[in-house]
Amino acid sequence: MIFRQKLHSHGWYILFNSLILIAVSLRYLSFLPEWPVDFLGNVYLVVSVIGQMTLLAAIFGALSILFLFLPGWSKTMMQATVATLGISALFIDTSVFSLYRFHINFVVLNLVLSGQIVTFPWVVWATVIGGVSVLFAAELWLIRWLDTRPALLSFKLGRKFALIVFCCLLSTNLIHIWASANVYRPVTTLTRYLPLFYPATANSLMRKMGWVDREAIDRKKAMRMQTKTSLNYPLNPLETSDVKKPVNIMLLAIDTWRADAFSQEVTPNMWQIAHQHHAARFNNHLSTGNATRAGIFGLFNGIPSTYWQSFLANTQPSLLIQRLQALNYNMGIFTSARLNHPEFDKTVFASIPNVRIGTIGGRNYRRDQKMTKDWINWYKNRDKTRPTFSFLFYDAVHGFDFPPTYPHKFTPMWSKVNHLELNNDTDPDLYFNLYKNSVNFVDSLVKKVFAELQASGELDNTLVILTSDHGEEMNDNKLNFWGHNGNFTDAQVKVPFVVFGPGFDQSKTSWDPNTVTSHADMVPTLMKHYLGVTNPVSDYSTGVDLLGEEIKRDWIISAKYSGYAIITKDTILEVLGSGDYSLMDKTNRPLKDQNINYQHVQQALEQISRYYR
Repeated sequence: MIFRQKLHSHGWYILFNSLILIAVSLRYLSFLPEWPVDFLGNVYLVVSVIGQMTLLAAIFGALSILFLFLPGWSKTMMQATVATLGISALFIDTSVFSLYRFHINFVVLNLVLSGQIVTFPWVVWATVIGGVSVLFAAELWLIRWLDTRPALLSFKLGRKFALIVFCCLLSTNLIHIWASANVYRPVTTLTRYLPLFYPATANSLMRKMGWVDREAIDRKKAMRMQTKTSLNYPLNPLETSDVKKPVNIMLLAIDTWRADAFSQEVTPNMWQIAHQHHAARFNNHLSTGNATRAGIFGLFNGIPSTYWQSFLANTQPSLLIQRLQALNYNMGIFTSARLNHPEFDKTVFASIPNVRIGTIGGRNYRRDQKMTKDWINWYKNRDKTRPTFSFLFYDAVHGFDFPPTYPHKFTPMWSKVNHLELNNDTDPDLYFNLYKNSVNFVDSLVKKVFAELQASGELDNTLVILTSDHGEEMNDNKLNFWGHNGNFTDAQVKVPFVVFGPGFDQSKTSWDPNTVTSHADMVPTLMKHYLGVTNPVSDYSTGVDLLGEEIKRDWIISAKYSGYAIITKDTILEVLGSGDYSLMDKTNRPLKDQNINYQHVQQALEQISRYYR
């Protein structure tokens, strides 16, 4: 009898927590690009939220049933712990989703904890811990209150509530089965807004019954990201000619460096040396991704990062790196963050024995300082009879970090970035000034790099490339996007790309500085003009030669961890891994009355499948 009463009380506890989860999940709906205008879309939105959140509450409740056998406070503490973890996880997920428009999963969690997507200052952790503590206390109170309210338990609401939830779950899945079979986007596009949400599909059954839109389904399948492991890369073995006088090459990248943060005011040292050497500046340069993995992969391989999983499965290194090794270059790979998150040590740099994995040094700025010092020491002691390739990858900007005593050139500014406080009403200037001060700090470190090149007498014999892996949005388009890996607007994918050195200055390229270029263009340019590769570019890259005839492309492909985008002058067609897609303008707002250019889609599909068997 006592256990039955506990079970009844536990049922009410699940009901209350279901309502809490439903209330928290309403935050997801504030990020819908537009509210459903049709009846079916609105019904689906309501029933899916109620059904999914109650289902999650029931799962956490089921995990707690065994604790009902525990005595007194032991039962209460364990019940409250499970519920607190579940509600906290959902709230944190809503915060992550508000900034990046993706949900937390094991891959994302690993990247967050390793600092690859965002780094959190102590104040954020303190806020989270404080909030979880308050929630835990509230859960304890709720359990004790329910245990001492037998009159409340006499209300027979359980079956009625269960019937409502069952109807919601049934309606959700039936609506989605039809919508999936007919690619009815007012329903299917809503699915991504709820976590751990996988409503049913029955396309095969619907096809047999003739209730499908075959053309739309085939088009959606064709647009999915390829995940084959059988590579055919390069299409033909590299053919090469002698390189009589190899030049040194330096690729200097700053994580999270926006295109508009390369200026005389923000980066005076890089700006000055670039202008002194008549650097070619590409003002409309798009990264191959809006996150580190996609940006660096495309930069070193010259192909879309949709091939990432295939390259990782085959431990396929960059052909650029392999060609540099074949020409006996000194290989100086210096990164502030770790190379094994993501696994660049098993992809891009897999052919380099004992490659340096990262830099030890605590905070981002300390690692950047040490990395610079380590590179200078390495460079001074390199084998001077061989050409040199240097890759320096700075991370302080990614963490909005610089020494406490470093001058604040841009004020007023935040002292730290609290991502939990970011919203549409946040003043972006305070955020942006902190960001620009961190860029200015890295610029002061790069000055030391150039000073060493100058002192060694090798600056004039070094091809220098200045760029980034991706940009950083600061609510530029007033849609509450902060950071990166959230969309494919210019704020997140447009980056500096500046080149100077032997054979490459503003007078050597026929390209207009404002013509669209891509990270994919670096590999073919270096391979063809500096490393003696004579193959057609299409054998190993989807990019083009920046020292060749200017090519005005109608579109560029960029990617993220779970999808890719086809970016044109006026539109962004974002395609998720599932094949679902959204057509938006350049501010990431939906385009209702514009048709997709399927010629661009076919051309993009050729690029993301060209190097598979």
